[in-house]
Amino acid sequence: MNTSAPDPRTSLTAARRERELAALPDEVVDVLVVGLGATGAGAALEAASRGLSVAAVDAHDLAFGTSRWSSKLIHGGLRYLASGQLDVAHESAVERGTLMRRTAPHLVRALPFVLPLTPLVSR
Repeated sequence: MNTSAPDPRTSLTAARRERELAALPDEVVDVLVVGLGATGAGAALEAASRGLSVAAVDAHDLAFGTSRWSSKLIHGGLRYLASGQLDVAHESAVERGTLMRRTAPHLVRALPFVLPLTPLVSR
């Protein structure tokens, strides 16, 4: 078990936040992301992973709003198959594959599940 203190240079702390906010007006960045919900955080990660300098700001905190209520599931488009939206189902499956293989393989993994098909379960 690692009992060492977090690295203050990389830990998300109030002191680091204040230090970086104070330095921001003097810096020129490639990308400014406003809003750190799922989409904003993903855009910031994608830009940074491509070597761009990124400043990301939010009125509250990372994933403070709607994103904090997420089910944390990465959908693969199955719900669109039921209504015949094959193009949307395909696009969702491709995006899920990108997340699993390239964007966030350290965060996303497949989980098996069982869906009972009984009269009590709507289709």
